[in-house]
Amino acid sequence: ANYLNSGFFPTAGHSHSVNLDMAVPGGDLSYYQLVYTGRYYQPLNRDQTWVLGLKTRSGYADAFGSDAYPFYKNFFAGGLRTVRGYVNNSLGPRDAITNDIIGGNLLLSGTAELIFPMPFIDDKESWRTSVFFDAGNVYAADCAGLVNCTENVDLGEIRASAGFALSWLTAIGPLSFSFGQALNNKTGDETEILQFALGRTF
Repeated sequence: ANYLNSGFFPTAGHSHSVNLDMAVPGGDLSYYQLVYTGRYYQPLNRDQTWVLGLKTRSGYADAFGSDAYPFYKNFFAGGLRTVRGYVNNSLGPRDAITNDIIGGNLLLSGTAELIFPMPFIDDKESWRTSVFFDAGNVYAADCAGLVNCTENVDLGEIRASAGFALSWLTAIGPLSFSFGQALNNKTGDETEILQFALGRTF
């Protein structure tokens, strides 16, 4: 359901979507993956130039029966889509030997942002500025042979960041920049202050 007042830079309304990816028993793979994405915007003044925004992208996945869940379907966190200030897809479980990022079957992420008008710019429809607070991480069902891994949801392992974001609606899509500072990074985490992307980031 989508009740936002704009497709790119909404200032009011909410949207909710649930995506299910599933391979039924009997084939080579047998698993399910459920992802929920939610967005909420509340104007703080009459002309809707100051707005409170809340967003989440969270998911859970597992195999049916005794089958193994395919590792290449794992969730990842870090970067513009989840927790800014951390390198894209760098959070969560890693291989204990190679240190490769493995991901996990449970994703929790959320954002709170204060959207405000960009000074000295008349075209308010094409620009968006905000300050944000992000939080999230990825967890695994089985941590054998992994590091940076938590089998059960442990809020103490949630990573957080805060910063400033700028988006510009160009002719080929939105261009987003983020200046984020990791707030509670731990040993082994990869952080990155400046991040940018062309296209939707949520």
